[in-house]
Amino acid sequence: MTARPPSGPLVRLGDVSDRTLLVETTAAADASEVYERLRLRWGTVAPVDLEPGVPAWLVLGHDEAVGVLRDDRTFIKDPSIWHGHAENLLGPQSALHLVLPRAPKPTLADADGAKHARMRPPVDDALGQVDEARAGAITRRLCGMLIDRFEDRGRADLVAEYAAVVPFLVLSELDGLEPGQAQRLQEITRAIFESGAAARERTVELLEIVTGHIAHSRALGTRDIAGILAVHDNFESDLERAQTLTAITLAANESLLAWIAQTLALVLSDSRFSHRVSGGRLHIDDALDEVLWRSTTNPNLMPRFATRDVTIGDKLIERGAAVIVGVHAANHDSQVQSADPWDTVGNRAYLSFGAGPHRCPAPRLGRVIARIAVAELLQRLQVTLVGDPDKVEWATSPWMRFPARLPVTFPSPLQQPVPGGWPPEEFAL
Repeated sequence: MTARPPSGPLVRLGDVSDRTLLVETTAAADASEVYERLRLRWGTVAPVDLEPGVPAWLVLGHDEAVGVLRDDRTFIKDPSIWHGHAENLLGPQSALHLVLPRAPKPTLADADGAKHARMRPPVDDALGQVDEARAGAITRRLCGMLIDRFEDRGRADLVAEYAAVVPFLVLSELDGLEPGQAQRLQEITRAIFESGAAARERTVELLEIVTGHIAHSRALGTRDIAGILAVHDNFESDLERAQTLTAITLAANESLLAWIAQTLALVLSDSRFSHRVSGGRLHIDDALDEVLWRSTTNPNLMPRFATRDVTIGDKLIERGAAVIVGVHAANHDSQVQSADPWDTVGNRAYLSFGAGPHRCPAPRLGRVIARIAVAELLQRLQVTLVGDPDKVEWATSPWMRFPARLPVTFPSPLQQPVPGGWPPEEFAL
């Protein structure tokens, strides 16, 4: 693709030495300010560092972002063409080894072209057969179980003890995993993300568990997500099936964690937002949409890689360069964002679920889980955020945006208000 013709000399990624670290866009108190600063200086595409000394292009414009997401011939998910491999840009302890492997994983997330076309239908079939009513019942039951654990205590961290746990438990049950398997997978997953390059050894155990579960599901003939993937003819091996089940489960878990945590954070810390909710003027789905517009759960999508030299504005995107779509920035582009905040209510034109071939395969199911998780907590507990609402600390992931912690207090069950208190009946499913 070639966007607007440049008005001056082309900017190359290697020519820029003072690149902004990508994590600044997610960990900042005001993410929009960082993106806008980049936009004012660089226009619709900005140079950034994924880690110090590991450069990439960050796409800020809405039209440009959609163009990258839809052009799966020019911008592919296969990391083997990334120029950083030849230049040995990743140190042995780099956390980017999982994101930028030298060869693509046999999974839908890293597939392009014909391979992606082959592997996407099984995922759509597996997720499409999930009964939303059953998923909702599972979510309510598991949310109640988690709330039971801390209700009598009168305090909790709603990230570590709730938002980070609900999605994984729900998805694991929809995958057909036993509770013990789900717990072990969560432990391994947490260790993988915390250990960077050393995670390779733990991924072996993870794949052993998931591959065994695929084979077990096939033998039993289950009709859960794993069971559908286990017998689908489009896959060439159980390794592809296991990698794909792992990828969609972990991706959904991270996105839902951020969505649930951010929605709770807004309700508890933003007086304008909470007053709109408590006044009965905002349905819970509008609240979830408000989060996707205002802050976005996945502000920066995983890298794509240019298969050829391409010009966007005055930037030369050279073959092998990593290209990050800045969803938050694209959602706040003046082309799609109005000055009136109420224009976003009910408007789902955001890019938070992606676009093009790699668009999120189950946004409805994700919404069901997030909606119930938020509603169950707010309907059961009268929570109050501990500390200054303006000083919420954000997690240091360059890809996701969510509070690192969300400490709250609430009355014991005997002190809970009678029905008819907050939240109002309008804040319902």
